[in-house]
Amino acid sequence: MRQPVNPMLKALLLLFPLAALAQSDLHPEWNVLYGHAEFENADQMLSNYLRKLAAQSGTDREKAIAALKTSADVEQHQRAAGKKLRQALGEFPARTPLRAVTTGKLKRDGYTIEKIIFESRPRYYVTANVYVPQQSQPPFPAVVCPVGHWGDGKAFEDYQRLGIYLARRGFLVLIYDAPGQGERLQYYSPVMGRSLIDPGGSTFFVTIEHGLAGAQSLLTPRSFAQRMVWDGVRAIDYLEERGDVDRRRIACTGTSGGGLQTEVLSAVDDRIQVSIPVCYGGCAPDTPTTPGMGIVDVDLLIAPRPLLMIEATGDARAGVLAKQQRHQAVASAYQVLGAADRTRFLIAEGPHGYGENMRQEAFKWLSRWWRSETPAPEALVEAPAPLEPEAALYCTTTGQVRTALGGETVFSLNRAEGRIQRQPMPAAREAWTQWREQLKKTVAVQIGCVLPQAPLNPRILTRADKGTFTLEKIVFYSEPEIFVPGLLLLPKRQGPSPGIVFVPDEGNSGAVAEKYLRPLAEAGHVVLSIDPRGLGETAPASSSTQRNYRGFVGDAEVGRFYEALRGGNTLVGLRTRDVLGAVEYLLSRKEVDRRRISAAGHGLGGLLVLYAAALDERIQSAAVTGALLSYSAITESELYTHRFGAFVPGVLRDFDLPEVAALVAPRRLLLLNIVDQLHRRVDPEEVHRTYQPAAGVYRIAGAGDALQIDVAATSAEIVQRYRSTAPE
Repeated sequence: MRQPVNPMLKALLLLFPLAALAQSDLHPEWNVLYGHAEFENADQMLSNYLRKLAAQSGTDREKAIAALKTSADVEQHQRAAGKKLRQALGEFPARTPLRAVTTGKLKRDGYTIEKIIFESRPRYYVTANVYVPQQSQPPFPAVVCPVGHWGDGKAFEDYQRLGIYLARRGFLVLIYDAPGQGERLQYYSPVMGRSLIDPGGSTFFVTIEHGLAGAQSLLTPRSFAQRMVWDGVRAIDYLEERGDVDRRRIACTGTSGGGLQTEVLSAVDDRIQVSIPVCYGGCAPDTPTTPGMGIVDVDLLIAPRPLLMIEATGDARAGVLAKQQRHQAVASAYQVLGAADRTRFLIAEGPHGYGENMRQEAFKWLSRWWRSETPAPEALVEAPAPLEPEAALYCTTTGQVRTALGGETVFSLNRAEGRIQRQPMPAAREAWTQWREQLKKTVAVQIGCVLPQAPLNPRILTRADKGTFTLEKIVFYSEPEIFVPGLLLLPKRQGPSPGIVFVPDEGNSGAVAEKYLRPLAEAGHVVLSIDPRGLGETAPASSSTQRNYRGFVGDAEVGRFYEALRGGNTLVGLRTRDVLGAVEYLLSRKEVDRRRISAAGHGLGGLLVLYAAALDERIQSAAVTGALLSYSAITESELYTHRFGAFVPGVLRDFDLPEVAALVAPRRLLLLNIVDQLHRRVDPEEVHRTYQPAAGVYRIAGAGDALQIDVAATSAEIVQRYRSTAPE
């Protein structure tokens, strides 16, 4: 029986928790790592691991480029990089009629602003302003300008000034809104008069739109980055349709996120003859990501076309230095190609953006290649020009495509492409075995999960008698740099006991222990409850507490999600590896009956348990509580509340969660309190409909009753269902 805590001691611990722990042997009852100095940086473990992989990969790529010695070497590297870039973006859609319309014109001193709408895909509208020179004769050299992450998009001050500056010097300039910006808000609420998911307070709300739409897009065969690039490709198509554009002289430039788009668009479309990325970089959804490819490879695809890369003193010094070093690798390839004079890196004085000195450098670079001259100093001077209010540049009647034109959104495209027809589940027993083995390999590859290869090197940190069971606080290593903390509850009974791996949703806690772990142990189960990497006790201290979409798309978990993708991993796969490591550990304990291993998980933990049971037949039964119904539920809804750590890129091309569940057959599988995309409990009848194909697989496997779908109201009911589902 536990002794009550002395009230005075409790007060002191509340006031001076760190000092109290340092001066005594007291440890939190259900935490594993506290009080052990070697684990004091547990919250940084996963981030350090992922950054190390990414840094090494980036260094390796830059060294590989620097090692290119001949033109043939460079061309071979470009072919490989181009293939990877296409894989990262996904297959481009078919070119369809642009149906471009001009909705208005503004005549100004030395230039005219045309308001244009075109369809990059049928009924997927792109709003753009075209700055047309009035003091020179067509055909004009043209510059296409992707916008950076400013909420007003094409109307942002620096972009207006860029359009005016270049148009007055004889360049036709097209500036277009990206999805989630300007007149193309994807989550626009006419009632609120702003983006539905924007909590307000920042012009950079566009990163919230990009974040939410981007993660949803990842589930389909096409990425959000591809949708952005395709708008740029079609913008060039539009320029080529105009009779006043010199098709042999098309350039691309943009700043911030527009600088990143300049890099990618220039790499994808060789109609761009001159590329000028400025203060380049963007949010993760905008960035093409695939293993073995980095942005340095994207830059190399521009060679040997003229490439000017501009950074600002107002940007973070470490980032500017990294870009300078990256450019050195690219410049070495230009030199190998005999085009050393065709690329340059410079740092301009001023803030992040597209300042006056940057515009002058861009003009000089364009003039060098298209006019074979260096402009006179007086030609660089920027004459005063009025800026237009945002509404004056609207191409639509309402200032938003959604209310003026309707049409497609990123969400509606995701929904359509998420409905891709996959290979059907087997309808006969003869096909079941082959289908299962093939899908099992596909799932393992897609999520990037393998069984732990190195020794687990488990350690028992502490042991305590809890009356009806013994509690051990343990750690094991599913990878040399990844330790997994766990609570091991050993019932006091003779002989081997059934073992259960438990994976809570947000880490071990007193509530989890008392509601689930203790009852299972007292019922005779050896229970191992773990915190997979980056969750629970190894979750980052900087995890967002914001209960809105800004925190949802921008906290530490999101950063690690994209860092994992850059290394060719998924958080689902890495964490499933930890669950499999827990199975391995249970099997090593003499107190456990190796023939009776089960797994149970809540929320995200339930999803990990489902994947683990699908991949590891040593798990004889599995129970999943409060997990996501299906990935299709995410793409069928405009809004969702499941964290990106549950997502798998391109998953709906190959499988969905009902197929993963079917891989567990004929073993027992309990799906309890399943939730939809907004974490609302789904009626069991709807779960049955969604999982009907999986139920069919269970029937042909001769285990029709082994798949159970239900709801349970209390923790006691959940524990009882776990016990009834466990292997006998």
